[in-house]
Amino acid sequence: MQNEKLLIQRCLKHDERALGNLYNNFSGKMYGICLRYAKNKMDADDLLHDGFIKVLKNLQAYRGEGSFEGWMRKIMVNSAINFYRKKT
Repeated sequence: MQNEKLLIQRCLKHDERALGNLYNNFSGKMYGICLRYAKNKMDADDLLHDGFIKVLKNLQAYRGEGSFEGWMRKIMVNSAINFYRKKT
């Protein structure tokens, strides 16, 4: 948990290494979530990309309440829902 807080703080300072670590630590699980919602792997790749952009843009909004992974998961799911809403 402490390492996660430090990682988030470093990401907020635009530390490239921390941003890479954030992606490496969470992309596998988040990709699994994207695959559940996507109709194909190409869409899952797009969802993961869009979701991580939203995570990084909104990182300052994470208050530390609940798990960071859960917060990210919610962003990924909402991104997937919005992605398919726009397509219809």
